[in-house]
Amino acid sequence: MFHFGFPFFLLSAALYFLPTIIGASRHKTNLVGIFLVNFFLGWSVIGWIVALVWAVSTERVDQVQYAAPIATSIPATPQPAGRFCPSCGSAAQAGQAFCAHCGAQIA
Repeated sequence: MFHFGFPFFLLSAALYFLPTIIGASRHKTNLVGIFLVNFFLGWSVIGWIVALVWAVSTERVDQVQYAAPIATSIPATPQPAGRFCPSCGSAAQAGQAFCAHCGAQIA
């Protein structure tokens, strides 16, 4: 008579821990959490599915954008104060006597 003993046990264990195996092969950062859910709640179908979805999901990578360093060898030059229309507040170019937006005289 043929016994299913040890090979059946290995196949069953591999199927039970399939979410953990997938998570380990995908190098998940939260592998311990996947294993704990799989170990303690995997006997229920819902716990096993949660662990499997967690194992196959993509990880969120926060992207940080760094500003370019400020060059210290270039001396900072003062910027001239901008001119604004006293009536409407729009920016006026240097030497402009009247506002291009509302026509008011710029002092």
